[in-house]
Amino acid sequence: MSVTETQELSKTGLLITEAVAQSCRSSPSNRILICAPLNRTCDVLMRGLQQRIPESDMFRANAAFRELDGVPLDILQSCSYEDKIECFSCPRLEELEKYQVILTTFVSSFRLYAEGVKTGHFSHIFLVDASSSTEPEAMVPLANFTNDQTAVVITGTPNKNSGWIRSPMARNNGLKVSYFERLRYSKLYRSLDPKVITVLKNTARKFDGTFGSFN
Repeated sequence: MSVTETQELSKTGLLITEAVAQSCRSSPSNRILICAPLNRTCDVLMRGLQQRIPESDMFRANAAFRELDGVPLDILQSCSYEDKIECFSCPRLEELEKYQVILTTFVSSFRLYAEGVKTGHFSHIFLVDASSSTEPEAMVPLANFTNDQTAVVITGTPNKNSGWIRSPMARNNGLKVSYFERLRYSKLYRSLDPKVITVLKNTARKFDGTFGSFN
């Protein structure tokens, strides 16, 4: 089994891991879901959190047929893999509810819902690099797990959209614009009021950019 190339946290990633660590320390009852479009981003964030949060308190949820060789060895122990059927699985609901932090891609977060995780279970949801995904993808965790009490933080890069949308019908109906970008240019966030949005400058990595808190 190969080990993927080591990647360092970006400025946005450092802020996310710090916010998650503080939330875990502030209340043992907090439950945090971190979602990103790519497995690589989730893996990098989890590696950063391993230095701050006990591994027993975290779970890395994967798509059932993610390539096993693509999972870093230091993260694999926080996953659930069925050797007999050669696919990733999810623990039972009772175990899932015990984890303080769960990391997964936007779409694979549906596996948690399928296991019975209820709306409102997560006190905090982080949508990382949401400018790189379509709005329907970002809606998977939001539609399944948020209520009026859920704190939602969305990060992304301004002027970056899902250019890989090929369908003319989808483009004409707004799917080329990401959820992050649509919110970014709404009246509340367009003003760049520091009470609701934070802008990070001179960032280098893919999922750096605007770090916004959208409640």
